[in-house]
Amino acid sequence: MTPKKRTFGALSTIFSLVGALMLIISYSVSTNPTSSEVILIKTLFFSALGSLIISIILGFIGILTGERGFLKFTGILLVFLIVAGLIVVFLSMAFLGFREP
Repeated sequence: MTPKKRTFGALSTIFSLVGALMLIISYSVSTNPTSSEVILIKTLFFSALGSLIISIILGFIGILTGERGFLKFTGILLVFLIVAGLIVVFLSMAFLGFREP
């Protein structure tokens, strides 16, 4: 009997990349969105959040089941890098203000 191959790490990485891509697309849809574009932006944004949460869950499942390889960590790392980037942006706006260039 062959051992079952676990793919939690690969799925975690794929979901985190798809989530990051959906976040980027949701912010670059339009500067002055119409009502249909607002629906698209909301759909992309909340789908991206769901994808990132699924990525973290799959990464932790990969760690708990003892899956071999490094992909189980890359999905979690990508999500935390996205969160850290957003925190840096918000903190820089809070401390530097909204000045015109």
